[in-house]
Amino acid sequence: MSERSTLISRLLNERDYRANYIRAKLDVLVPSQLRALRLKRDLTQPILAEQAGMKQPRISAMETPGRTNFNLETLVRMAATLNVGLMVKFVTFSQMLKWENNYSQDVFDVTPIEKDSDFTNPNQAEQMIAVRTGMQTPNVSAVIERGFGNDVAEMPSRPRSAMAMAPPQMVAAGGQR
Repeated sequence: MSERSTLISRLLNERDYRANYIRAKLDVLVPSQLRALRLKRDLTQPILAEQAGMKQPRISAMETPGRTNFNLETLVRMAATLNVGLMVKFVTFSQMLKWENNYSQDVFDVTPIEKDSDFTNPNQAEQMIAVRTGMQTPNVSAVIERGFGNDVAEMPSRPRSAMAMAPPQMVAAGGQR
C-alpha cells in the first residue's frame, strides 16, 4: 500500500488519527497567520503584546508552530487586537487541504476593519457588485442591523446559547432554517 493510501485509510478509519492530523495542520497555520498579520502591520512582538494585554513571550509562543494550544478566547482577543474578524468553521478534508496548499505566509493578509470598505460602506459595495453583475443584491446594512440590532453596544459579550447569536428571524422560527 502506498504512503498516500495508508494516510487516507487511517484518516477514514481512525478518529484519533484524524484529530491529530487536524491539530498538526492548525498548529502550523494559526501561528503562521498571526505572524503574517503582525509583520504586515509593521508591529514588533512587544508592541503587539502590549496592545493585546499580553507579555511578549506569549506572542512569541503563539507565533511558533506547535508551542501553543489555542483556545477560542485567545484567538478572538488576537483578532480584535489586529482589527480583523475570525471565522471558525467545519469543512471537508478536501477543503482543508486546499486551504493549506494555497496558503502562503508571504502573501497572507486580512484587511483591517477600518479599511474594509465592504463593512464600513456597504451600500457602495452593493452598488459596485450590482453594476458588475447586473443583479440585485441584498441590502448589507439591513443584514448587519438584523444580525446586530440597531445598537451594537447592546450586544452581550458572551451569548448564553447559540440561539442568542441567531438573527431575530431565526429565533422567531424556533431556530429552524
